[in-house]
Amino acid sequence: MTKIKVGWIGLGIMGLPMARNLQRKGFLVKLVGHLRREPVESMKREGAEEVNSPRELARECNVVFSMVSNEEQTEEVVFGKDGLLKELTKDHILIICSTLTPHYCASVAERVKRDSGAQVISAPVTGAPWGAESASLTFIVGGDKSVCERCMPFFEAMGKNIYHVGDNVEAGLAVKLANNLMAIVNGAAAREAVSLAGKAGVKIPMLFDIVKLSTGDSYVVRNWDILKKLGEEHPEQNRTYHKDLEYALDYASRIGLDLPLTRLVLQLYY
Repeated sequence: MTKIKVGWIGLGIMGLPMARNLQRKGFLVKLVGHLRREPVESMKREGAEEVNSPRELARECNVVFSMVSNEEQTEEVVFGKDGLLKELTKDHILIICSTLTPHYCASVAERVKRDSGAQVISAPVTGAPWGAESASLTFIVGGDKSVCERCMPFFEAMGKNIYHVGDNVEAGLAVKLANNLMAIVNGAAAREAVSLAGKAGVKIPMLFDIVKLSTGDSYVVRNWDILKKLGEEHPEQNRTYHKDLEYALDYASRIGLDLPLTRLVLQLYY
């Protein structure tokens, strides 16, 4: 039986295990090298196929996932010299899993639709790298509902919870930024709390045993050791947190909201 081809760009800390799960669930993943060779070679050893450019990826696959780091990289892979747009048609679906600003994602969707007829949906994820590895991610999907439903087999290969949060692509990114804002700000508060209790000689494991049964409990508290290890192994995460808080503040400014706590955490920690 012929495997369904899926294009993938972006094999970072989240993108690599996500693409790997698609491959393992029976899809033929076509890749384009983006920043690093190692994850591309790893995927090829598992049966994925590499192409030379995003343009070639769109030529070979009607469904393409983009999981690159930021808006600059998204602009390049979609609209660059050898970008996806060169080969996109009305039969294509571009699924943006990157965390971007809602208004930028809407701009991408508008330009792609205008110039090629292709559909764009947003599908950022939550669940951290271990959720990506275990195919238990949560997908936060924004865009035309019928298009999103056509993509369900792909989402279900990588996640356990799929939410369609709105018919506009902005909705998916707005929810993702709201989630990341809460997690990052809570993480900053937890670090301060650890310092406070530690100065009093309290052992941190005991602190967390108590807090997990109290009103200070949170995802950050319950996963403190794992998140701490993740930060140590991937120091670039701080750049990601900085970007996500900046994107949240940018979007808030555009829609007339003030986020003073978010702004303060960005200034103090990232």
